[in-house]
Amino acid sequence: MMEELLEEVFFRLPPDEPAWLVRASAACKPWRRILADRGFRRRYREFHRTPPVLGFFEKGGARLVPIYSHFPAQADHPDWHVMDCRHGRALFADIGKSYLIVLDPMTGHQRRVPSPSNNLIGFTAAVLCTAQGCDHHGCQDGHFLVAVVRPKKFEEITSGWLYSSETDLWTEFASVNHPNANYFSNMDAPSVLVGDALYFNIDGVIECQLGTLRLSTFEKPIDGNGTVMMAEDGGLGYAAVVDVTDLTLWSREAGPEGAMGWTKLRVIDLKALLPDGALFITTQYGISRSPRSLMISGIAEGTQVIFVSTWVGSYMADLKSGRARMVSRPGRKVFPYMNFYLPEQWKQLPRARGNELVFQVFVKL
Repeated sequence: MMEELLEEVFFRLPPDEPAWLVRASAACKPWRRILADRGFRRRYREFHRTPPVLGFFEKGGARLVPIYSHFPAQADHPDWHVMDCRHGRALFADIGKSYLIVLDPMTGHQRRVPSPSNNLIGFTAAVLCTAQGCDHHGCQDGHFLVAVVRPKKFEEITSGWLYSSETDLWTEFASVNHPNANYFSNMDAPSVLVGDALYFNIDGVIECQLGTLRLSTFEKPIDGNGTVMMAEDGGLGYAAVVDVTDLTLWSREAGPEGAMGWTKLRVIDLKALLPDGALFITTQYGISRSPRSLMISGIAEGTQVIFVSTWVGSYMADLKSGRARMVSRPGRKVFPYMNFYLPEQWKQLPRARGNELVFQVFVKL
């Protein structure tokens, strides 16, 4: 088969099943050469556009939990506390230390970021690529920004800072009035990047305009647990479990008179979305526990993939395809890690072990 036709076949191997690409690369040297070519990897990323969810970090930890096989072992850092994950990078706070850590989970490369304040407690933070017009398919080696937001309960304001790795300096946001903010409950609050603004779910929604360095606040569409997300149209969205098993999605839109507000988009029945047995668990006494503990534990930014925690476990569900699978134990907030993953070269050829192929080296796209 002509090399151009082989490339067309390889383009259609799904990025969320990296084992298929590994097996193709191990089949023969000509196939391996095609898959290791930088031009092919670039075109593969352009073809699929949105990177898959390869794994996630759980709240309170620092080890990447892989979703798919053929993923390299990750070092654990027991003193690190995950804060965010975006654009191929993960952000951590080192408990008891005066700095943050930005990590490339693929290579293990890390960079320390000094704290913007000597008394930084009860804060949340986000990391993102700083390049304008970047597609974020392979920018984790470039410059980045870190945004830190901290409610100050007694002063009834929320302050923020923005760090640039290019200048190695922090710039302070203009503070915003924020009464009744409970900073103890806002550590590692989820965030979403929409356009040139970051949005944090902190006793309402905090908007951080990165260009103007201004903070503002507005209400959530519903009280209780929920999370900010990117809506299907690319704007700001919100998701929450309502009425026990109804996953409800909102979008923030302009009304007839131009005022911004929340619009309910759709309601998804989690009983139909999740596998049988995911919502109820039977105890040793034959008592079935109800799904009252359902919560959204994570969102894969820019996709329709969500993580839902039940009595039974945590499930990754694709709202677009309707597929769902258990990926972890229940009750933990997760920070999904998204990236393309493809073998580049091997230090040793793969060896067979039964029906399984065991590989020595696996390198990022």
